[in-house]
Amino acid sequence: MRVTYDLLLFLLSASLLFGCSKADTLGGKAPDEVVISGTPTWENGIGDLVRSKCASCHVIPFSFYSPHNTPSTLNLSVYDNSSNIRGANILGIWINSGILEKALTGVARKMPLEYATPLTSREIESLKSWSTSGSPKN
Repeated sequence: MRVTYDLLLFLLSASLLFGCSKADTLGGKAPDEVVISGTPTWENGIGDLVRSKCASCHVIPFSFYSPHNTPSTLNLSVYDNSSNIRGANILGIWINSGILEKALTGVARKMPLEYATPLTSREIESLKSWSTSGSPKN
């Protein structure tokens, strides 16, 4: 029983050490970038970008990575709203209102969080372009 406990403690410590590190500092490797060619739409890259960089926390049901105060009605892994859940289509409106800049600069809660992969400048521009064009699905 003691060996199982020690092994579990070791695995948990290792996962926290390596899993919660800043992705852009692991071995000096730059963060993985979601490259969007052509017009950014949900189905042409934005969905992959948002699922990769945002939906690990903003998903329903909550993931292991979701902070305790993550909005319980926001699911960025899907585009469309449902009766009581806001999908990623609302994200375009928020980007136009300045929420992306506030989150990236830490004026609002800094996102992505320290243990998540940061957005690259090209990804930020893709999100802004998608938002400005009305946040199209396809």
